[in-house]
Amino acid sequence: METSKHSIFEQLQRFTKNKKAVIGLPMKLTVSLIIGTIALVIILSYIMNPCMFPSQMIVSVNPIFNTISGNQPSELNITVFVNDTNGHTIKDAIVIIKGLGGIGSNYTDENGKTIINITVELAQNANEGYLDISVKAACHEKYIQDDLIKIVKQ
Repeated sequence: METSKHSIFEQLQRFTKNKKAVIGLPMKLTVSLIIGTIALVIILSYIMNPCMFPSQMIVSVNPIFNTISGNQPSELNITVFVNDTNGHTIKDAIVIIKGLGGIGSNYTDENGKTIINITVELAQNANEGYLDISVKAACHEKYIQDDLIKIVKQ
């Protein structure tokens, strides 16, 4: 029994005398933690934003010029088409049109098309006004255009 205690004590003394073992262990742990942290950050950034390089969208609106009669609230139907820069349609893009006291939104279909109904009203002394549009789609840059759609009183 005493020889086993004696041999463990001798092994412990040999280990503490070996400076490479004492210094190398914390260094290896530090390097492993740094590499693991970098890998975790890369994985989490990909999960949170799967598109590292979002592409642009092309948005077309029809009609871009609308007329309404008088100062009463008027309902408009505006058609919006959303494509990427290669001409492919973008499905499930959210399109929001707002301004002149109204707001409307909808998702694009498989043809990149949506129709938005919006009720607008010009101010008492105004003869014209404008609507803003914004479009968001996965893996694409957000499209925002203020004063894109013109509304004119007849």
